[in-house]
Amino acid sequence: MLAEAMWRRLSPLLPPQKPRTGRPCLDHRRFIEAILWLARTGSPWRDLPAEVMNWRSAWRRLQRWTAAGIWGRVVAELRAMAPDAGWEVHMLDSSVIRAHAHAAGARKAAGEQALGRSRGGFSTKLHLRADAYGRPVALHVTAGERHDLLGVGPLFEQGALRTGRPGRPRWKPATVIVDKAYSTAGLLAAFRCKHIVPIIPSRADQPANPDFDRDAYRRRNLVERLVGKLKQFRRVATRYDKLDAHYLAFVQLASVMVWLRSLNDIY
Repeated sequence: MLAEAMWRRLSPLLPPQKPRTGRPCLDHRRFIEAILWLARTGSPWRDLPAEVMNWRSAWRRLQRWTAAGIWGRVVAELRAMAPDAGWEVHMLDSSVIRAHAHAAGARKAAGEQALGRSRGGFSTKLHLRADAYGRPVALHVTAGERHDLLGVGPLFEQGALRTGRPGRPRWKPATVIVDKAYSTAGLLAAFRCKHIVPIIPSRADQPANPDFDRDAYRRRNLVERLVGKLKQFRRVATRYDKLDAHYLAFVQLASVMVWLRSLNDIY
C-alpha cells in the first residue's frame, strides 16, 4: 500500500530499526504494510495473513508505538514538511462512528474507553481539526452521545507546530470555520479573546454573528471530505478496538496516509 516515494518520506520519521540494546526489530515497512492491511480491510487481528506478518508481533508493536505516542509525532513531522502549513483557516467537525459489538468488553479499570449510546446506537464520536487544505491537524475521541463542543478544547490543546525558528511553536489559526452545532456565546467569545475570527452560522434563537462570511463558510466542505478520506479505511469507519487509544492509532495511521498522499501530490 506504500509507494516508494511515500516510504522515502515516512521511513526517517520512524523509530530506529536497530535499537541501542536488544535485537533488531522486524522490518518497519513490513509492519506498516500489515497495519495498513488491517486498517483498510477491517479484518480481525487473527486474520492477518502470516506471509504479511505474524499477528501477535504486529499487535504488540502497535501497542508499544501507541503508548510511546509515535503516530502523533509522525503526523506532526509530516505537517512540518509541508511548504504551506495552512494557518489562514482551520475547520472543526465531528462524526459518529458505529462501534462493533467486539469493541465492548474492556476491563473496568481501563475506564469508559470513549464508548456510549447515540441515535446511531453503540458508538464513538471522532472529533477532528483540519487545516486550510483539508489535512488533519488534531484528533480526539469521546463517547458517541457527547456534544461536539466537548471536543474543541482537546483539539486546540494539540496541533502546535514547531517551524525550527526561534520562539514558541505556532498553535493558533487566523480563522476557524465550524457549523451551527458550535454556535454558543461562550465559544465565540473564547475565539475572539484569542484573536481568532469565528466563522460560525448562528442558530435561529441567537443574535447574528457579525463575523460570519457565507463565501468563506463554503470552505467547510474540506473537513467533511477529510472525514470521507479517513473512512475509506474500514477500521476507522467502524470501531472494532476495545481501547480508545488503539482505535485512535488507526485513525492517526489513516491521517499519516492522507499527509503522505498530499505531500506526494496523489490527491
